[in-house]
Amino acid sequence: MKSSRFHIVFVAAVFLAAWAGTGCGVKVEECDRQCLDNLMHRYIEALVRHDPESLPFADSVKFTESTDKGIEVLEVGKGLWETATEGPKEYRIFAADPEGQAAACLVVMKEKDQPVMLGARIKLEEGKITEAEHLIVRGGGSMPLNFSGPNLLKSRPGFDEDIPEAERMEREDLVRIGLAYYDALTSEDGTRAPFAKECERRENGMVTAGGPPPKAKAAPGGAMPTGGFGGVPTDCEGQLSAGVFSYITEIRPRLVVADVQKGLAVGFSMFRHDGTRRPPREGVQGNTQTYGEFNLAAVHVYKIRNGKLYEIEAPGAVLPYNTRSHWEAEEQVYPQPK
Repeated sequence: MKSSRFHIVFVAAVFLAAWAGTGCGVKVEECDRQCLDNLMHRYIEALVRHDPESLPFADSVKFTESTDKGIEVLEVGKGLWETATEGPKEYRIFAADPEGQAAACLVVMKEKDQPVMLGARIKLEEGKITEAEHLIVRGGGSMPLNFSGPNLLKSRPGFDEDIPEAERMEREDLVRIGLAYYDALTSEDGTRAPFAKECERRENGMVTAGGPPPKAKAAPGGAMPTGGFGGVPTDCEGQLSAGVFSYITEIRPRLVVADVQKGLAVGFSMFRHDGTRRPPREGVQGNTQTYGEFNLAAVHVYKIRNGKLYEIEAPGAVLPYNTRSHWEAEEQVYPQPK
C-alpha cells in the first residue's frame, strides 16, 4: 500500500513540475469585448477607490498622465490614483476593442472634489494591463469647461448605441476613417474625411462644428478657436476646407481603440502649434487669427455609421510647446510627407 501511494504522489509531483515549467500549461485566453468593457469600468471604479491592486497590472506596465505642465510617466498608484474623489455619472463613453486587446473611456468625474474630463485607455497582453494612459482636462486658462452645461452633464446617446450587426464595419475601416480626420484637418481639405451632413463636433463640451455656432472666441495666444470666423462654414467638412485650422503645425495621433460593435474609433494625439499659419487652400476664406506657441494633448472619439463620421467628442488640454507624449514610437504624423 505504501509503495502504491508513493508511486501516485511521485507521478503527481512530476506532472505538476512539468505543468509549471510550461507557464502553468494553460494559455491565457484573450479578453473578449464584454471582458474589456467590464475591465474599463472596473478601472474607473478602482481609480476612485485608490485601489490599483484590484486590477491585473503587469509588472512592467507603462503609465502616463497629463498635468498642467506636461505629460509624465508615473508609477501606477500615483497621479489620479491618489486624487480622484468621485466617479462618472451620466457623461460616460466606453469603447472596447477585442482585436486590439484595448479599451478606452471618456468620462466626467471629480478630482479633489472638482469636475474634470478624463480620457483613459488600457492595453492588455496575456490578460495583464501593460499600458495605461490618462488625459485629464481640468479647464481654466484659454480653454474653460462649463461643467454645469448640458454638453458635459450627459454624453450623447449615439456613442452608446450598438451598430446593427448587418451594418458593422471592419476594424481596419474604423481605424482608417478615424485617421482620415487628422488628414482632413491638416490638409485644409474636409473632403478627405467622410463627414456626414449631420456631423457635430464638440470640443471640451463646446459645439465647434455642426449644430448652432458657439458664441465664445479663443483668447489671443490661446488654444483652438471656438467661433468668430465670420462667413466661414460651420459644418464639419466645410469648416476644415475653409482653412480655419491652418495654425496647426503638426498632429501626431495614435488610433488606440476601434469598437466594431458600437462603431467607435478612439484616438489620442498631440497637436503642435509653432505660432505660424499655413496658407489656406486657394479660393477659401481661412482663419485670420494668430496664436502663440503651444501644444494640445487631445482625445477624439468618433461615432461612425455607414462609413461616415456623425458625432465627434474632442477634449483637449493646452500644454507647453513641444511637450512629449512619451508614446512617440506609436505616433503617425500629419500632414503626411509628400
